[in-house]
Amino acid sequence: MRNSSIPYVMGRLQRHRVWLLGGSGYPNLSWLLTPVRNPRTRAEECYNEAHGQTRRVIERTFGLLKARFRCLNMTGGSLMYSPKKVCQIIVACCMLHNLALRRQVPFLQEDGPDGGVVAAVEPVESEEEEAEKDDIDKRNTVIEQYFQ
Repeated sequence: MRNSSIPYVMGRLQRHRVWLLGGSGYPNLSWLLTPVRNPRTRAEECYNEAHGQTRRVIERTFGLLKARFRCLNMTGGSLMYSPKKVCQIIVACCMLHNLALRRQVPFLQEDGPDGGVVAAVEPVESEEEEAEKDDIDKRNTVIEQYFQ
């Protein structure tokens, strides 16, 4: 994330209450919500359950997109285009996928959801990426507002 514009963009979106979900290997940031490591309250448990359910839906969606559009599945190499062009390709794939779902276009046998889709890999935790107190407070605010 250090070389990415994501922290800048997400920082600007904070006033709109926009967050990304991250796995437990990521640091908890004001805009990147991670699971509570040792939930102590019912609200924290509910938050973790909702977080996990949401991540599973997203990961399944990514798997379906990678299966239907092999250009998104890095088994053939990465998309060698500018970040802007890659975003356009991904949006086009999402639109085509939604259209295919609406029209009930079946997956081809070799394109099925389990057809060679690589599972998501979480980053390895490191001690220097401990969450800041302000970032934990931000997550706690989300938990209080939406899970109590």
